[in-house]
Amino acid sequence: MDLTTAFIRSDADGAIEIVVNFGPLSGREATQAEVDRLARRLLEVADEVRADAVRSHDMSPQSESIVHQVVVEAVAPSSLAPALREVCEAWAADCAAERSLEPL
Repeated sequence: MDLTTAFIRSDADGAIEIVVNFGPLSGREATQAEVDRLARRLLEVADEVRADAVRSHDMSPQSESIVHQVVVEAVAPSSLAPALREVCEAWAADCAAERSLEPL
């Protein structure tokens, strides 16, 4: 089973963007402290980063879903995109190991 949670959305030089699907792994949204910890870890690889916790509600008459993601933007050469993604993957796994919620 593939447990990949972080995906490179864009890897243009100077504008790397990574999306971390946090909810499926942890069953919850990321806390502010966890997002801060991720940003600090990413600074070991890139000079400048932004990490945003995102909670999206998708609804229709037939369905409803809530998606918990963390979106990372980094000012770094595109060659660093895989290393940044790996940091995000490890961070998400650490967070889930520390505290996860079971689905309802």
